[in-house]
Amino acid sequence: MLNKVQGADTFKWEFPGGSYTSSDVMHPEEIVYRQPGTHTITLHTSNVDGEQKTFQKHFTAFAELVASFDWQQQGSLHAPLTLIMHNNSQGAEAYQWHFQGGTPEYSSEKNPTVVFNQEGEFKIRLEVINHSQREKVEKTIRVNPPLKVAFDWKNEYFENYQAPVHIFLSNQTKNATLGYHWQVTDGISTQESNEENPSFLLAREGKYQITLTAKNDKQTLSLSKEIIVEKGDNLLTFKDIKLGVNTAQNSIGCFFSSYLGRILTAEEITPETGKLIDFVYFGQNSSFSYNIFLSPDKVQETVFEKIAEATQSHFINKQENVGQTLLDVDSFDRLSSGSAIAPIDIISHKNQAPFNKDLIPRIVLFQTVDGRKGAIKIKEYIKEGTQSYILVDIKIQKIP
Repeated sequence: MLNKVQGADTFKWEFPGGSYTSSDVMHPEEIVYRQPGTHTITLHTSNVDGEQKTFQKHFTAFAELVASFDWQQQGSLHAPLTLIMHNNSQGAEAYQWHFQGGTPEYSSEKNPTVVFNQEGEFKIRLEVINHSQREKVEKTIRVNPPLKVAFDWKNEYFENYQAPVHIFLSNQTKNATLGYHWQVTDGISTQESNEENPSFLLAREGKYQITLTAKNDKQTLSLSKEIIVEKGDNLLTFKDIKLGVNTAQNSIGCFFSSYLGRILTAEEITPETGKLIDFVYFGQNSSFSYNIFLSPDKVQETVFEKIAEATQSHFINKQENVGQTLLDVDSFDRLSSGSAIAPIDIISHKNQAPFNKDLIPRIVLFQTVDGRKGAIKIKEYIKEGTQSYILVDIKIQKIP
């Protein structure tokens, strides 16, 4: 403390708020004020002549300038993300915020609120100011992607939209942490599900609306698509299908799938396609003296490799061995609905008898593991060496 008073013999100092509060020396030691604010120093003086004087000085102590902040997060980190800023700065008289990618982008409030509507990594910067200083602090926030609703579907039977249609929904939604709700309606009836990937049977012709509603703690969003189901009679028909003899298994193919709507070659068989195969044709050679339709789970008993995930089907390879004709050629040609073939009892009359090419056309009956019934009409035996094949028409129920 620098004392410039002259002619005084005694001194009495007062330092309220200081590191010590009083002194009676002419030049007090250094004093520290730790609290910000306006402070007063008082000096009382006197001399031997009885004179007394009081002096006062006022000064302002500013707090140390420190920039500091945190935030309170509302909900999850998924966009839109709302942050309420908590300003912990000290010694500041003004504030300047910059929210990269936020709304608002700038603010001069002490504790503003900001919203980040997009995913990404964003910088939050606070600059604090007092009478003589500026300090900055910066932090980064990672905003997770927002809710996005998307879906598609697969038809049980490839590209066939004749009633009934069985569809399997493929949910491609992102960040739906609180679940899903599906609704399928043709305006007459409504089907609903809360499963992630449900399936629905569209039993009659018409226009169906499929709506998926998904939600998280921030949003609830919906997406609708339409699917048109054509008139149908629960029957799939395939014409002029080639089924190769066993030496053509990798070229023409011997494996039929109504779900895929085509013949598969041996090289195309995987655990996924294997479970979709309805039947297998085994022709011994181009003479067509030995032919048989096989259940997919029995093909390894011939020259074929075992089919992964194979199912069981039942056959009447030779109706002449049954003692009665369950479905003749004319009835096959007139067959236009799945209900017409439903009464035929294939299981009770099944046989695995091989046949030759003498009977043309030949009707072979079969029933798949899921109970669907079908018929194969062999129309021709085409002799082309190792690439020989039979030409057939196939009719099969879509649902049992």
